[in-house]
Amino acid sequence: MWNLSETCGADVEAPLVEALDARIGALPGQSIAELRQAWVAAWGAPPPKGARRRLLMLGIAWQWQAEVYGGFSRSAERRLALLETEHRQSGATPPNRHPPSEAGLRPGSRLIRTWKADRHEVEVTEAGYLWRGESWASLSAVAREITGTRRNGPAFFGLREGDMP
Repeated sequence: MWNLSETCGADVEAPLVEALDARIGALPGQSIAELRQAWVAAWGAPPPKGARRRLLMLGIAWQWQAEVYGGFSRSAERRLALLETEHRQSGATPPNRHPPSEAGLRPGSRLIRTWKADRHEVEVTEAGYLWRGESWASLSAVAREITGTRRNGPAFFGLREGDMP
């Protein structure tokens, strides 16, 4: 774990920094339920639905640090507010509510398929799919590369009922 007094550089009393270090250091040992409670205590609202352990810990730690060292600068808050207003006026989908892709998947989802004794893992991204370090526009393109024949990607990865090969 890092030392906040070294990384943040703000004029904060040492006991306060040590207490913050200890609180943050204890986060990995907490259960998901405890992390959710800590999130509510820190943010005053429930965590995002489906938030994973790492996001909960990072969000809690950020909020605790902001309480000690201060949050965003006023100029950063103004810029974020302006960006949010522009985003809302554009009618774009908020970044944390991605519309499901063709297969009903959201960025961050992982698809795993074994083909001829090889394990293939595909990650869903905002731009498409990531397989073996390369970006792909469709699951069908990935399936075609894996099998060497034209395939329906969602069916190949078992995303359609009754279509699992």
